[in-house]
Formats: sequence, C-alpha cells, structure tokens
Amino acid sequence: MFFIRKGLILGLSALLVSPAILAGGTHGGGHHGNSGTAGGASANNNHMHGGGHAHAQGGDVASAVGTQGDPKRVTRTINVELLDSMRFVFSPKMQLKRGDVVRFVVRNAGAIRHEFSIGNAAEQEAHRAMMRQMPDMVHEDANSVTVEPGQTRELVWAFTGESQVELACNIPGHSEAGMTASVSLGS
Repeated sequence: MFFIRKGLILGLSALLVSPAILAGGTHGGGHHGNSGTAGGASANNNHMHGGGHAHAQGGDVASAVGTQGDPKRVTRTINVELLDSMRFVFSPKMQLKRGDVVRFVVRNAGAIRHEFSIGNAAEQEAHRAMMRQMPDMVHEDANSVTVEPGQTRELVWAFTGESQVELACNIPGHSEAGMTASVSLGS
C-alpha cells in the first residue's frame, strides 16, 4: 500500500512540475516568495513560484522550436498587434526560416491584458494548463511576455528547432477564442 501511495505522490509531483519547468524567467502575480527586488527576483537571482520550485531568472530559455536570440544578430523584425478580438496581426506577414533571429515588437492595441508566447503545440498546451492554475501570472521570459493595454514589449527569438511553431496568448480563454497562430519554418 505504501508503494502505491508513494508512486501516486511521485506521479502527481511530476504532473505539477512539468508545466512549471516551462515557466523560466521573471514572473509576477500569483507567485510567492518574492523578495521585493526588481521583477520579483531574489538577491541570489533565483525566485520561488507558489508551486514550491525555484529556477534561475533571465537565463537562456530553451524550447523545442529554438532559444533566446542575440539582439546583435537579429535578421528581421516583426511587429505584432494583440487585439481584443482575440487575434494577432503580424507586419510584415509571418514567414520564417530555420536560423532566423527575430525581434518581435509586440503591442497590445486592446483594452485588456494579453500575452505573446512562442513554443510548439505541447509547450503551449502545458503553458495554458499552468495559466489556468495561476491566471494572474505575468511573464517576462525569453519566449513569453505579458503585455498590458497600450504597452509595447520586445523579445528576440532564434528559430533553431522544430519546424512547426505555435504562437499563442495563453491567458485563460484567449487561445481558445482564437488568439493563436501556427507557422512552419522554411529552410
């Protein structure tokens, strides 16, 4: 009986930690253990989520579709408007190829908070699950930013991984209402 309970606890722990692993970077809202320093980071450059795990702040966030890009190596800039109609507007049109280092200039043209997140389908689904648990979470990660109404944020991403890229606003209800985009990387 003890073995079954122990296995169940370990299995549940793995389910709780998996989405949190994707939560690298700086977050605010819905978290505990912030020391009051900028961005919620503690003095040792780690911070603790309410889920009880810690990770380094601002490090390279890797994804199956790429990694944080070097701003000095940007190959193109794409403007992204986040709309309350639960749509993204890209200018110029989203056409990417493997190896591109893209500066995304993300502007919330709406009246409610939105998010812009880069990943593959499984990463986005895990992120959505995490956001359902912590809907007030604020992101300032290499692959995900929260953008308040009227605010403009930037992120630089190097597309070095899988060819199918999913972009999403994972605030509860937004991606389900259509605030997603799918891009296949060219060669």
